[in-house]
Amino acid sequence: MKETGTEDLRIRRTHEAINKAFTEMLLKMKYDSITVKELAKRANINRKTFYLHYDSLDDLLEELQQKIADEFVQRIAPFKGQNDIAKLTREFFLHSLEGDALKQHINCDDSCYFIHSRINKRIMSQSGESNKIGMEKYRQNIINAFLSSATLEIFRQWVADGKKIPLEEIIIFASQLLSNGVNGIKHPSTNKK
Repeated sequence: MKETGTEDLRIRRTHEAINKAFTEMLLKMKYDSITVKELAKRANINRKTFYLHYDSLDDLLEELQQKIADEFVQRIAPFKGQNDIAKLTREFFLHSLEGDALKQHINCDDSCYFIHSRINKRIMSQSGESNKIGMEKYRQNIINAFLSSATLEIFRQWVADGKKIPLEEIIIFASQLLSNGVNGIKHPSTNKK
């Protein structure tokens, strides 16, 4: 959002209307199909008003991605990366399910893959130091990629299956799968004979 400093009630309401309309559109349409004209119509504002708040739809999307990433990074800040896989898995599931349906949609809808990917990159870059487990950077990057993609795919499959496994059970099951995958990797110094 372009404004800085103290914002009056009108500006906040306009911002909320834009975000609400954008969220509703993302839930029903592909991002590439969204236009400022249609967004403004749904937010009950004119296009000029939109451009007072944002330079483009990409800026609005960027703000949304940053907000989601910041929320998740704040939730996982106390944890020690791969050493807290169960806690990280729990927070991912809970974060993906809370609030409106947008986070679950971004994680599960193939048309939103690039949005999820950008959010994930932000999360990885913002939480990078806490993900260290004593391995060289490149091995840590591979472990992070594994954990991130595996957690997402487990979540997506669980949603696709209609969430038949209770939430607490799927979190434990996913954590066990992820932990055993990571625990199977030996630190290079222990592989020497």
